[in-house]
Amino acid sequence: MFGSIPFLWRDLWQTNVVLGCRRQKGSVFGGLVEAPLIPTDYKYQGTNNTFVFTDKSGQPTVYHSTGANRFYTLCSKDLLALGGGGRFALYLDSELLHGSSACSETYGNSCLANSQDFDVKEVELWGFVYGSKYDEVLSLSRKTETICRWS
Repeated sequence: MFGSIPFLWRDLWQTNVVLGCRRQKGSVFGGLVEAPLIPTDYKYQGTNNTFVFTDKSGQPTVYHSTGANRFYTLCSKDLLALGGGGRFALYLDSELLHGSSACSETYGNSCLANSQDFDVKEVELWGFVYGSKYDEVLSLSRKTETICRWS
């Protein structure tokens, strides 16, 4: 499914994208992903401007890059993952139905969800475009079949 995302991001959203997840049992978490996010053969992308976040303690917590490595974002046709260096800070399978979260060296985070493995209830991607491109983006997004829903 991730194979359909890059067209829209690469051609229209030349900016950062906020990825938000909600698991079946409550907590909200995610990260800032730099676009264009293009599926690769397991090659990390992004810069230290990215971060991950959670609200599992009832207080929003943001984890910025520690500088320990450059494992910011990994996108393939099989998975989407943020962070690395042992375990992913956030991992989503290709169907966006299951995921996991653990401590990562990249962000120095604790588990972002209430449990390490979880079932996904919702995933949202928030992209930002210049106002002058709004009509073009809206038109193209309605014609393009992706897992992204324009609203």
